[in-house]
Amino acid sequence: MHGVDVPAHEVSGSSIRNSVLKLYMAHPLPQWSKEERYGRLPYEICRYHFLGLADFMPNARFLDVGCGTGMRTMLVAQHLGVKEFVGLDHSSASLDIARRVAQEDGYQRFTPVQGDLFNIPYPDASFDIVVSWGVLHHTHDPYRGLREMMRVCRPNGFVALYLYNKWNHWRHNIQKNRVNRIAGPHFEKRFEVAHRMYGTKPVEQMSPADIVLFYDKYCHPHKSDHTFGETLSWFDELGLTFWGSFPPLRFRDAIRYIQYRGEISDRYPLRAASNRRIVAVARKLPRMGRMSAPFKRPSFLHNLLWQAALVWAGRHGEYSDGSALCARKPANF
Repeated sequence: MHGVDVPAHEVSGSSIRNSVLKLYMAHPLPQWSKEERYGRLPYEICRYHFLGLADFMPNARFLDVGCGTGMRTMLVAQHLGVKEFVGLDHSSASLDIARRVAQEDGYQRFTPVQGDLFNIPYPDASFDIVVSWGVLHHTHDPYRGLREMMRVCRPNGFVALYLYNKWNHWRHNIQKNRVNRIAGPHFEKRFEVAHRMYGTKPVEQMSPADIVLFYDKYCHPHKSDHTFGETLSWFDELGLTFWGSFPPLRFRDAIRYIQYRGEISDRYPLRAASNRRIVAVARKLPRMGRMSAPFKRPSFLHNLLWQAALVWAGRHGEYSDGSALCARKPANF
């Protein structure tokens, strides 16, 4: 009997998927305390406002593709009145934590689903809003993942995603590649080498959140980097209409975001003194930008200047800066 030839990209995709799953089974991400989760809530509220989604969240059927431990989205879904929050993830260890978080937060509208983001186990047009924060770049084909998100999104619904930014990661990639060369493919060995080279405090002084983030930063088996222009071109190819970005890519909208953060600071105080100073300056300016969607699409100049800023921001090896982008699916799709 002759063997069945399997396309090389499928072999590669399966290998990447299995290695990524192995990491997140051992080190589910994120792992924040309840205090840390509540501390992030105002940032997440701002995210959904400037993606243009806040007004559509109440009573929405909402899917988080690659939800991980659910900690990033659980509170904001509850705050904005989502009817059902479905969290899809391949890692059962991550979903176990997400179930616990839902219990801790008293959130009964969370549905955990174990599955593959390239084959989401729902029919076409099942959800009003489909998001994916920092997940597609850990697959062999992010564009295909976006198409699958679009499939399960209803007409006139929304898809939103965050991808690593190519220009922010230039120094980080040098560091990560160096770790990979020295440590080889095993992520525990990579952690040991990376911590020796780039750790800033002893392991015993690192919080659970610090540790899993360090694994994600230096030990991950696969990632890809992208530009804003590339993601916007995907929207165009798929017939999606740009709806918003966060942090906003247009300068006036970015200033409006800072002003809005100041407006909610009575309820959600700013902790960092530097942030309080920035907000104080922004609030002295006339109101700028928009607070309602759709937001204007960033120009080539906006993209260029933001990516130049990310080159500067990434000079020390920091990573994960950049903006999430949101688009609306056509009514006739």
